[in-house]
Amino acid sequence: MEPRDYNYYEANAADISLEDITSSKRNAQLLRRLCDGDWRSCAKELTLGRVGGWATHFHIGEGDDLGWLGYFIGNSEYLRALNIHYLPEDERGEQQIDAFMDGLARNQSIRTLGLNSLGDYGSTATLRVLGNLTQLEKIVIHNNNLDHNGCSALGTLLQSGFSKLEMLHLQFTNIDDDGVAALAIGLRSIGPSLKTLGLPDNSIGNEGLSTLVAALESCTSLERLDLSHNDFSLAAVGLRTLSDWLQTVVLNLDGLYLQGCDINDEGLQAFAEGA
Repeated sequence: MEPRDYNYYEANAADISLEDITSSKRNAQLLRRLCDGDWRSCAKELTLGRVGGWATHFHIGEGDDLGWLGYFIGNSEYLRALNIHYLPEDERGEQQIDAFMDGLARNQSIRTLGLNSLGDYGSTATLRVLGNLTQLEKIVIHNNNLDHNGCSALGTLLQSGFSKLEMLHLQFTNIDDDGVAALAIGLRSIGPSLKTLGLPDNSIGNEGLSTLVAALESCTSLERLDLSHNDFSLAAVGLRTLSDWLQTVVLNLDGLYLQGCDINDEGLQAFAEGA
């Protein structure tokens, strides 16, 4: 299949049958709900998955399902939440991803974006598109590899105008101390709007914790901070910094989660002796 972009789908949309351009009856039904102009019946939430997955998901199969889906998402006025649990990673799949992202980048209605277990190409392509989705209020990334470059890209994107972002949750993303440093600049930018920050099940240690706390000084609306299942076994300095921040900054914090962080006696004492 030749590479396609939004202009191709726009030129052909009036002449197609949804049943002919999709690989399943379910996919055709979901596309119909996306392009239905009636807000009462149109799709408000959509999940992409593998063929053979949950029956309620849009299944990425043969043909051009993904490209057409991107086109209809780009034109949707009512879709509020998009969860991407699978994107194909072969060469043909990369062409489909590019076509899908070209459409997704035009959407202005999505408020919640969830990414789960994407490959390197899909993750990178999605991060590039995030810069166009500044209307987002929630970003949830789970089980994706955010190395230093990925964290740096995400941090830079957060600087570009995510003034409405209330939740950022990055779990099982391999974020380490260097990743936190790269992400911190973006956290400072979204601080006034951010209410929930989740970084559980990563590889954050003492240095990363100290860097994170410094970035959190601008997060004056924060209500929930989840740092569970990181490695704070040698993080006495970082824990003292966290304790000082909790007690010297005016916060609306309702929940702090540190379970499974292997905090030793020295760390507990440092946390307890904070200002």
